[in-house]
Amino acid sequence: MLTAVKRAPAAAALAAILALAACGGGSSGDEVVQERASQAISDLEDALAARDFRRVCDEVFSPEGRRRAGGEECQRQLARTSTGVRRPQLELVSARREGGVVVARVRAWAEGERPAIDVVRLVPAGGEYRVESLSGQ
Repeated sequence: MLTAVKRAPAAAALAAILALAACGGGSSGDEVVQERASQAISDLEDALAARDFRRVCDEVFSPEGRRRAGGEECQRQLARTSTGVRRPQLELVSARREGGVVVARVRAWAEGERPAIDVVRLVPAGGEYRVESLSGQ
């Protein structure tokens, strides 16, 4: 994904690991952004916790996110960079639209590690968001 981050192993692994159509249903645009961003972050957290790197690369990441995470080597790269990370946790802090993407601030941590704030860029994909990039802050 992006350059290596010299932080707690959980943050480094998440930095090595790298969706926005607004539709109605009674929710405001901001509520839709928050809900979809929260779901994308939850999907990433679930897949990482299960060490389901195929799902991360093929379903959670956008095509650009997958490319940044190693392209054809995405699954292998994620497995290597997440060695030793136990019980990764992600919590959406905030999400806001910036043009055609959503910029989400996420608190990331793992067992025995201090939380770090990461910035996750989400792009629209079929009514949901996908992770395009993730970087430490």
